Formats: sequence, structure tokens, C-alpha cells
Amino acid sequence: MPFLFLFVLVMISAALSPQPLLLSLLAFILFGVGYFASILDLSKVNNVKLKAVIFPDGQVRLERDGKIEIEGSLCTRQWCNHRLAVLRYIAAGKWQHLVFIAKDQNADEYRRLNVWLRQGFCNDT
Repeated sequence: MPFLFLFVLVMISAALSPQPLLLSLLAFILFGVGYFASILDLSKVNNVKLKAVIFPDGQVRLERDGKIEIEGSLCTRQWCNHRLAVLRYIAAGKWQHLVFIAKDQNADEYRRLNVWLRQGFCNDT
């Protein structure tokens, strides 16, 4: 929805410019490429269930079908609320974020993760 709203605003400003046809065409092409690029980027994600395993020492492991996909270690600055939790970790020398959406998780496990993050369990890792 925000993408569409921004597109409408850009098209209005292009129509009011001194060269409306050229700027409208340019805006349409740029927004089209951006839209299809984001769709193609989302299609790279397989529709499989990943399992996140978080160890008491701050190690994080993502597994799929029992095989390890990503291994890393938690950093400080984790964030959570009743709808979303974001874990920051380092894997292969890169900072990455792991996002948990509450409605997609088991309710008890998500609640346990929230309590764990709010109590600052991983702050000393």
C-alpha cells in the first residue's frame, strides 16, 4: 500500500512538471523495475519451515530438515514486542537479523522467547 501511495504522488508530480510525458514514463519504468525486483527477491525464499535453535551461550542455529543452514552467535540489542521479535546475530563475519512474527510461531514458544529477550538473557554474550 505505501508503494502504491508513493507511486501516485510521484505520478502527480511528474504530470505537473514541465516535461510530464518524459518524467511519467521514467517514474513508471523505475517503479515497475523496483516492484518486480522485490517480487523476484521474495521468490528466492523456499517455502520450507526453518527451525531456529538458540543455545544458552548465545549461539544461534537455523535448521531445515535436520540440516544446519546458518550458524552464528547472538549480539546485544535484541528487540521484541507482542507481534514481532528481532534477533541480531553474527554469521560468517556479517551482521544479520532474524525476524520472528508472532502469528507464524507457536504461541508458547514465542511467549518464552519474548520473556527471554525482555529479561536480557543474551546481553552478556
